[in-house]
Amino acid sequence: MLLGIFIFIFPALYGEGYLTIQQLLDGHFNAVVKNSLFSDFKNVTWVVLAYTVLTLFAKSFASLITVNSGGNGGVFGPSLVMGGLLGFAFAYGVNMTGIIQLNVPNFVMAGMAGALSGIMHAPLTGLFLIAEVTGSYALMVPLMIVCSISYLINRYGMKHSIYTKVLADSGDLISYEDKDRTVLSMMKLRYVIEHNFVVLYPEETPNMRKTDIIHSKRNIFPVVDRKGKFLGIIYSERLFSILLGEEKGADLPFEVLAQKPNDTVLLDENMEVVMQKMNRDDVWILPVLDKDGTYLGFISKSAVFNKYRALLMRQSSYLE
Repeated sequence: MLLGIFIFIFPALYGEGYLTIQQLLDGHFNAVVKNSLFSDFKNVTWVVLAYTVLTLFAKSFASLITVNSGGNGGVFGPSLVMGGLLGFAFAYGVNMTGIIQLNVPNFVMAGMAGALSGIMHAPLTGLFLIAEVTGSYALMVPLMIVCSISYLINRYGMKHSIYTKVLADSGDLISYEDKDRTVLSMMKLRYVIEHNFVVLYPEETPNMRKTDIIHSKRNIFPVVDRKGKFLGIIYSERLFSILLGEEKGADLPFEVLAQKPNDTVLLDENMEVVMQKMNRDDVWILPVLDKDGTYLGFISKSAVFNKYRALLMRQSSYLE
């Protein structure tokens, strides 16, 4: 229904939009307004310009609606059309001022090339594709300049293209430029969780678990209830201080002695997020929980670094 409303107001949106671009290249500058509610004003230059700008934004929203509704709207086609409309609007608007007369079809082609270069981070694709589509290489040098500027501007503001941004945001993008992030993306949290920790229960006291505490090889103890829900942690330094009589609390339950960790890690989080949490709080180890708050184990920098080295050695030939 939304697309139907858009097409009713902006008929140029019907289909891919290539027909409108072809008409603009052929010199039919009122093609955008043709068959629309404003077709009676097709000879009024400012109406054509304003309507073209509105069609440009409408194309963007129509593509957004199509793709997010599950339709096959694509990215390439809409980018090409929006770039052509932008180039047309610029040249047509400059010509209206009477200061200088620009070749409108040339700017339509330049707009398409610039859009492809910037949105997709593909300057060579934008350059040669537009040259091939139009069948003319006379604009090769101007297109090179447009594609380069568009690519550099967009690359400065957006490190990733429209195709790779979602993967990059989720941490699943494998990149040759950032080997650390690439290796971390290959690492799965569930395979580096450590489980050899002495679990303390909330109703127990240090005196009751004295033997387990003394013989533990880890310096941190998770406090977990009988259903497995994580309640907090206690460091060995404090427990030893209590057991040696330097601090009171030998008969206090662990639920009273437990403290909250700096942060926790969820099982479905990627390793890049985990390392960011550790570096932010300057900690070496964090508890791992599932979405219901159930204790699963701990993740430490030592385990991550060991796994990192193993993956780096395994993938060294691939990353070079």
